[in-house]
Amino acid sequence: MLMATYPFWGTVAGQAGRLLRLQETITAEQVQRRICEQYGERESVFRRVRYVLRSFIAWAVLQETETKGIYRRGLSLSIDDPKLIAWMIEAALHSNSNGSTRLTDLLESTSLFPFRLKRTAAESLLIASPRLECVRHSMDDELVMLKK
Repeated sequence: MLMATYPFWGTVAGQAGRLLRLQETITAEQVQRRICEQYGERESVFRRVRYVLRSFIAWAVLQETETKGIYRRGLSLSIDDPKLIAWMIEAALHSNSNGSTRLTDLLESTSLFPFRLKRTAAESLLIASPRLECVRHSMDDELVMLKK
């Protein structure tokens, strides 16, 4: 829900998730550097990234290590319910500037790093949410978008 309302949260989550996919631990500086590449090197950006990371720690999706400023993956929830998966995909689409993305990219989105979304067919998502549309590009490639 935060990603839909505040896309900056989704951006920070995406960078943290991407780094956690590549390595066991991440640092605040690594996340800040990548966010500054998008938003510019301003003190407000550094501060907001710290706030988001502290929220992730408070929610236990990131854990602090013995070394200050270094974090590891925390709580990870498996999501199997098609309605909940559809709702999370909607939130991710709202934070996306063009409002559409490949289904496989959404299910494996690094911005949803605290969650493991079950592989779900587009038809199941359309049944679960009347606010989603799907366009098939090829045999196994589907584009999911928000209805207008």
